[in-house]
Amino acid sequence: MGASSGEAREEVVVPGDQLAVSEEYIPGPGTYELDYRVRAALVGRVSRDNLNKVIMVRPFKDPPLPQPGSIAVAVVTEIREDYARARIIAINNAIVPYHFTGILHMTQVAERASEVKHMHDYVRIGDLVRVKILNQSPPYLLTMREQKLGVILASCNRCGATLKLVGGKLVCPRCGHSERRKLGQGYGYL
Repeated sequence: MGASSGEAREEVVVPGDQLAVSEEYIPGPGTYELDYRVRAALVGRVSRDNLNKVIMVRPFKDPPLPQPGSIAVAVVTEIREDYARARIIAINNAIVPYHFTGILHMTQVAERASEVKHMHDYVRIGDLVRVKILNQSPPYLLTMREQKLGVILASCNRCGATLKLVGGKLVCPRCGHSERRKLGQGYGYL
């Protein structure tokens, strides 16, 4: 028995497939816009929100979601006096297609919370950090108090080159500047 004219067919797409023109729909999760065309960013089913004019692609396999105890990789996007904000990009070694925001409070940076005086001594904007997720709902609370957690890739604040680990210190190979961070296990190896 085939689909009647009143039933909607599920549209399966692969990355790069054109879904709409940008005048028709706003790109939502699982899509991107290129040359005024909304295209699929992943393999999945098309979903259209005609009321809000948003088109999205829902993956066949649900992406990993932040769960307490999960190990994540995040990019530090903001630093304040007592916390840093980070965008979670991977959970348990799986890239996440959606943006999740995490908060790293200064009490969750070092093994002894009393050691932390300034967040920028431990993380900087743009640093890639390995963290553990502490809660189940946004904003996700993060910790890097365990020895294996911390910064796994950083750039020089003077010239922007990737810092190298030399004798337990982060040193810029271009300008020679050295910086301090709370390093995670395997710095420089992603």
